[in-house]
Amino acid sequence: MTAVFPSAYFPSIGYLKAYFSHEDRCIEINESFPKQTYRNRCDIATSMGKLRLSIPLKKPQGSKTKTKDVLLDISAAWQKEHWRSIRTAYASAPYFEQYDKEIHQLIHTDRKYLIDLNSAILEFIHGVIDLPFKRQETASYSADGILDLRNETFDSVEIPAYFQVFSEENGFIPHLSILDLLFNEGPFIRNWILS
Repeated sequence: MTAVFPSAYFPSIGYLKAYFSHEDRCIEINESFPKQTYRNRCDIATSMGKLRLSIPLKKPQGSKTKTKDVLLDISAAWQKEHWRSIRTAYASAPYFEQYDKEIHQLIHTDRKYLIDLNSAILEFIHGVIDLPFKRQETASYSADGILDLRNETFDSVEIPAYFQVFSEENGFIPHLSILDLLFNEGPFIRNWILS
């Protein structure tokens, strides 16, 4: 049975643990784009606690716009804001310098569509984990014969504690973006995601 996942911007660790636990999986692109989801948001850890980064979007057909047609709003300064927040939060993390250029390039994209950005991020994660990437997306919207994870938040996925830059100030914060695990654990994220 195919597991159908939502598209996600720098997905959470729980999302990726679930995603990689299914061999037969695809990303939903034909749904009407839902508001207030991780499709265009991610959470990172800062000295002040959890910070949510959100990409402003343009939906050409309003609330009926399909996920595959949602545009990045490049007129907003979100790319600079996201990069500044990420750099401030993780510059002292053990593996920041190993991945900062690639993350910077992903954020400062010339892609027009959110789905293309999120797919590039997923491809990057596959590369770090050293698994082949094949872009698999839904051909149409369907609820039949699938494991429907499109509305799942993945907050129930257990995340063992790992080193976080601001753990002394905040304690361990679970369910953050993969960026947190990547900058703190580097290439060892494979062990965390695939276990």
